[in-house]
Amino acid sequence: MGYRVDFVKMKITATGGIYIRTSPQASAIIIDSKINTKPGMFANSVFVQDLLAKEHYVLIKKDGYYDYNKILPVRENQVTKLENVLLIKQNIVFNLLSEKTDYFSISPDGKNILLAGPAPKAIGFEYFTLSNPNQKINYSLPLQNAEVSDIKWSDNSSVALIKIQNMAAISYYIFDSSKTIQQTAALPYLDKNSQQTSFDPRDIQQLFYVENKTLYSLKNNKVAAVIDNLIAYKIYNGNILWLSSDGFLSQSDTSGKLTQKLTAKKIATDLNKNYQILIIAGKTFLKENDALYLLNPDTKIFENFNVPITDYEILPSPDNKNLLLKNSDQIYLYSFADLPAQAGKKYENMFSGSRITDYYWLNNDYIVFTAEGKIIISEIDYRGNINSVALENENSKIFFNRPDGKLYTLTNSTLFSSEKITP
Repeated sequence: MGYRVDFVKMKITATGGIYIRTSPQASAIIIDSKINTKPGMFANSVFVQDLLAKEHYVLIKKDGYYDYNKILPVRENQVTKLENVLLIKQNIVFNLLSEKTDYFSISPDGKNILLAGPAPKAIGFEYFTLSNPNQKINYSLPLQNAEVSDIKWSDNSSVALIKIQNMAAISYYIFDSSKTIQQTAALPYLDKNSQQTSFDPRDIQQLFYVENKTLYSLKNNKVAAVIDNLIAYKIYNGNILWLSSDGFLSQSDTSGKLTQKLTAKKIATDLNKNYQILIIAGKTFLKENDALYLLNPDTKIFENFNVPITDYEILPSPDNKNLLLKNSDQIYLYSFADLPAQAGKKYENMFSGSRITDYYWLNNDYIVFTAEGKIIISEIDYRGNINSVALENENSKIFFNRPDGKLYTLTNSTLFSSEKITP
């Protein structure tokens, strides 16, 4: 790129550069408070050359948006990239979507929403397409002193399994978007003892659940035992991955026929612990309470993944290159990529605070979560410093819908949807 005299070190040194791309287009990009540039009319990026090999201060500005600033290192004969900057509006517009809402769930394809709220001596439901909220399916379940505790969707987004809590009892109901009249009777066989419920991805009429170490299938109000001595399972690529009570991971088809063992060595299992099988970036993980293990495909042995926090949840990025691990007061980032900036660190502490609840990926480079009663949008690029902004919608339950790029917030039984946040 060239050479310059470094008057601090009093020597001639090779220079480097910084490439910056933003969305939306920035109005000004300032380097070290001296170099002031901006993208061209039809470009969202700039390339600044002839920079000394040292740390440089970058300031990005756009009217009506929060400033973005970062300290970036530049090395000789290299370009430092800052190519995924998302500028956040200072005043994001939120529109009223629904009132008297206690619970909401958006379908996996991001197109439809199912709402639950109070009705006379019942729980009332509304279902509609987000692009056309005026055309609704309305129905109710004749339940008193009850509330929705969970909704699980089929992979094709057409059917939902609704979990209802009523005092100490738990019951399950099916919502089918293809029907104008919904079934109001609880599903047979499923109750408070039913665990790990899920749809068969290839047959939405079939449900799986675990009771007393047995995996059952439920279809057309008929139940069948599929696998015995099972403590956790995951349906993946048309097969069932399952952990047996004797500590081996196996793979079966959905009828329960054993095809192969996936581990060569058993792990010590404890029926008093919670187990979860996860498939992330094509890798097989086993979560045992607070411990996390990764299956080595060569040795066929689970190896410790050494998680730094307890009572955590895991959320992979959309491109499966990063993991977020979150508990009630900390968020950590794990990257599968070999990043020079990590300098051998496996986990980066992204946030420490209190009352962290909902959290989602905006895209591959930004996250949104609630903490200390506020909604926080943050980048995951921890070079130099982490840019984040806090929105004023306090004490909200949130959901970010990547297909439409909007943030949905539930505050005081009122549901709002934001304007589009991501490009």
